[in-house]
Amino acid sequence: MNNISWQDIRKVILDFLQQRLANNSNYKTETSKLEKAKELGDQVAVNEAQQKVDELTKRFEFETWMEDAATRRISWITIGTHLSKGIHSSSSGDNVNIATQSKLSHQTVISSATPFLLELDSSGNAASLDIFSLFNQYVGKNKILQLIIENHPAVLPALSDDKQKALLYLANFKKAIFGDFEHPKASELNKQIYWPNSQQTYLSQQDNNYRLLIPLHPSSLCHLVYQKVQSRFSEENKNARELRRKKDVKHQPYFSFHDLAVVKLGGSNPQGVSQLTSSQGGRNFLLPSMPPIFQKSQFPSISKQQETIFNHTLQYFCRFGFKLLFDMVESPKNIVEERDDRKDAFAVILSLLLKFARHIQTTQPAGWSRDYSLNFHEKLWLDPQRTQLENEDDFKKQYEQGDWQQSLEKTFAKWVQNALKEKFKNIKQQFADPEFSEWRREFRSAVKASQRKREGIF
Repeated sequence: MNNISWQDIRKVILDFLQQRLANNSNYKTETSKLEKAKELGDQVAVNEAQQKVDELTKRFEFETWMEDAATRRISWITIGTHLSKGIHSSSSGDNVNIATQSKLSHQTVISSATPFLLELDSSGNAASLDIFSLFNQYVGKNKILQLIIENHPAVLPALSDDKQKALLYLANFKKAIFGDFEHPKASELNKQIYWPNSQQTYLSQQDNNYRLLIPLHPSSLCHLVYQKVQSRFSEENKNARELRRKKDVKHQPYFSFHDLAVVKLGGSNPQGVSQLTSSQGGRNFLLPSMPPIFQKSQFPSISKQQETIFNHTLQYFCRFGFKLLFDMVESPKNIVEERDDRKDAFAVILSLLLKFARHIQTTQPAGWSRDYSLNFHEKLWLDPQRTQLENEDDFKKQYEQGDWQQSLEKTFAKWVQNALKEKFKNIKQQFADPEFSEWRREFRSAVKASQRKREGIF
């Protein structure tokens, strides 16, 4: 920053004025009239148009524009981070530029003034907002506004060749930027909060022992939030979102915002509120402030690391069926009763298991199993919609062949067998191949019935 000279700042100002002149609608109109008059050879029209062009050009000459801007129009605007007009667009209360208040730099609480890098805003007469635009011009890597705030020595000589005028201009600029924080002015349109200075004051309702708080619109912070929310539409973020479903590519983090609300300030004229509000089209995003509601699912969760769903967690989910099965093993033997009890137990286990599977199949997005470590036959069972995705020909082929169902039967039977062996260690040798085959048949029959039902055969 120390390498910046007054000539650098002056050049930025001159370029800014030239651009303002070139974009001035009246200047464009009169210049066009002048060219047409010259083509037609109408000297009277040429003289009239030339006079108006010269008048407009003079208005944008350095000394002329600077004197008007720094002695007259600068008083029509104020610059700050917290604006009165954000509460009501007709408010005449003062703005506060918290960024220039060094005494607030060591805060003990988090507030709308906490972020260190807040873009300053401006409100007031629209005819003076071009001054704020000048302040936001960059000289190297720094805005003129920042150079003024930090008292850069090159600013003063850049404002005028006359030192006395330059001192006056700089003083007026600083008045608009820093504001009168010691004696702020409120408006009857501002909201007011009477805050008691002590608990005793509140309880006894004593008069004249309170602070009057005037909340201001945190325009700079709202603009920071607005920019962050809008960046969800950036090319980088959109590309990262599109890559999330593709296989064999490096996935990038992306972000999104849910349950946003929008408050529009300024109606059809957001510039009447402030410059930043105008750049946002009056829109201010509100993030949801309600506490989160945590709802524990009745179904077991599947982690990306686990290799099978047939574990102790699923056994606990099907615990009522397993209890019937365990009770059947422990009860005195009766062939008819044993067969019926076993069927009842398996009916409960399979009902809960298929309910869990159906939950996964219908609530998870197609292709969710790509990022999971589950056995492949379980992925085929639980993620059938993946067969409809692009680049999933192998998955679709194996699903249609149906060999995975036999592997799934074996996994289920082994799961039940292990549960019985763990529960009845003293008789675990009784749970052998015949039982294993019967559990497979029970599972096969239940899965086929559920598939037919899902396909609309029933």
